[in-house]
Amino acid sequence: MKKIFFSLMAIASLALVGCKGDYDDWADPQHNDQEQPADVQMKVEVQGVDNVIEMEELADAELVQLFVPVQVESNVDATYVLNLSDELGNSQDFVPNAEGFVSKEEVENMINNFYGKKQVERVMNGQLIANYVKDGATMKAVSDKFLVRILPAVPEMNYWIYGKQNNRNEKEKTLPLMPVTKESQTVTTYFSGMLDTKMWSDESFGNAEQVYGAQGSSNKKAMTGEFAIGGGYICPTSAGWYTLTFNFATYQYNFTRLENQEPTAYTSVSLIGDFNSDLALTQVVSGTSKPSHCWYALGVELAEGGLKFRANNDWTVNWGADQNVKDASYGTGTQDGPNITVPAGTYDVYFNDITGEFLFIVQ
Repeated sequence: MKKIFFSLMAIASLALVGCKGDYDDWADPQHNDQEQPADVQMKVEVQGVDNVIEMEELADAELVQLFVPVQVESNVDATYVLNLSDELGNSQDFVPNAEGFVSKEEVENMINNFYGKKQVERVMNGQLIANYVKDGATMKAVSDKFLVRILPAVPEMNYWIYGKQNNRNEKEKTLPLMPVTKESQTVTTYFSGMLDTKMWSDESFGNAEQVYGAQGSSNKKAMTGEFAIGGGYICPTSAGWYTLTFNFATYQYNFTRLENQEPTAYTSVSLIGDFNSDLALTQVVSGTSKPSHCWYALGVELAEGGLKFRANNDWTVNWGADQNVKDASYGTGTQDGPNITVPAGTYDVYFNDITGEFLFIVQ
């Protein structure tokens, strides 16, 4: 008969053997299925990987290893399924290769579907199952359970303010959070202290059910707290100019009140450089009586070269940075800084005249 081998070691026993490490028996007690006919021999002995699987470190990989084969063999045309389950009743099957690897994309989608994008270690039970169908009956061999520990990567995406800061504009992406690091993004503007702020991700923009807000269904007046999908409005304890920071590793937000509560208001902010004379940006329309100090231009075609931001069509106030947008799409310009280098392309451009932060999103 045809033999199928994943990995074979010289182990004489035909019994199912316990795997390495402890496990949590969430779904059901371990058991051996019906006895195989004498001419059918299937063995599945595996163990979990020793370490926490950090998806951040697998950014360029297509596969992720969830178990280590010890003895996995069959003398019939068996099929193999890896099942992951947790204490919440979530369960998903994967088709592993001979070394215990499965699609990284499928694992990431499972984590997002079950738990969301928060960077928290997830612990699941793993179990390898061999199936053989004969005469209409399915015969099965099942490994002992083993633990799979997965730490998701921080998602790389843009987030968009929805609130008084952009007059609740849910049609256009005019007011982004400005990336500071992969984990941290901010917006600096005026906050009224009442029904102020929510946000969307790129994936959920415009979907009322997928807007991020303060943890829980109620609006929250607090300088710091936790945010989640479906939450209430995020508000500082008093009106004023703040930097609101969101941490996408911990899902915590924090308001920092600016020392300067009277930021300079400019008539205009523009791009100027090798590609053109002044190209005017539009200031985000606020739902308060205060200017937003946040500017944007959508679908801008730029030739390769250098550029800067400047106020009031004059060089008295200008912002530049020693940076190539090809290497990093965001940064912070400073007064009289060098030209920002931009490859040729079409961009959505965003700028904050209080902080000098800029963001170029290539189309």
